[in-house]
Amino acid sequence: MGFGYLNINGSLYLKNNELYDLGIKHFFSTRKGGYSIGNYSEFNLGLYTEDESAEKNLIKALIDNTMNVDKAVFLRQVHGDEIYIVDRENYTEIRGKFGDALITKDIGIPIGVFTADCVPIIVVDYTNKIVAAVHAGWKGTYKKILKKTIEKMIMELNADIENIFVILGPAILSCCFEVGEDVFNKFNFKEKRDGKYYVDLYLENKKQAVDLGILEKNIFLSNICTKCNNDLFYSYRVNNNTGRIGTFISL
Repeated sequence: MGFGYLNINGSLYLKNNELYDLGIKHFFSTRKGGYSIGNYSEFNLGLYTEDESAEKNLIKALIDNTMNVDKAVFLRQVHGDEIYIVDRENYTEIRGKFGDALITKDIGIPIGVFTADCVPIIVVDYTNKIVAAVHAGWKGTYKKILKKTIEKMIMELNADIENIFVILGPAILSCCFEVGEDVFNKFNFKEKRDGKYYVDLYLENKKQAVDLGILEKNIFLSNICTKCNNDLFYSYRVNNNTGRIGTFISL
């Protein structure tokens, strides 16, 4: 259980040990081992940033992790709750649409999200071979995008709640996620420290999974704060003109 880093062809990736042992292709990228410079240095995968090296980095990441470059699907993320089911017939149509979560049960279609403080989440029903990638900032978390994604997996693709794993990657944690009082009041897991307001997006998303019936032993939190570890991960709070890590999974 837990997480570990893997250096592949000079680039550093974070992996979930449970999925790695099951042979499920996935990765959370880091800042290490790419072609970008300046604020984007060095392994920015965020295609919708102003970084001409982002596409080259994304291609490298997919190849490093033996994923199909041509069929990779990602979205223009808008902090909403739009969810798409991707298959071999529609993947080109869905690629680049506005939305924040992707689901697939088709082999060889990598799906992913880009983040720099928001919570990247992988959902896997290993038995029924269904996977999802979710982008959950505070707005998406408030709109319960993780809950809605899992419900869609169950209702439309017959996923089994007892076989679902939920993996939360590097994100800004409650130590650093300071918010205004209006945002603070929207959530359950929060703390006021020294007159400032902080929210725990990890626990908010974990609760959505637990409330659906997902076993706690099947929920994995990386517990890596992107702001505290800005040398290794991009953080919008540190520099809003920065890159994005990529979180991808493929059957």
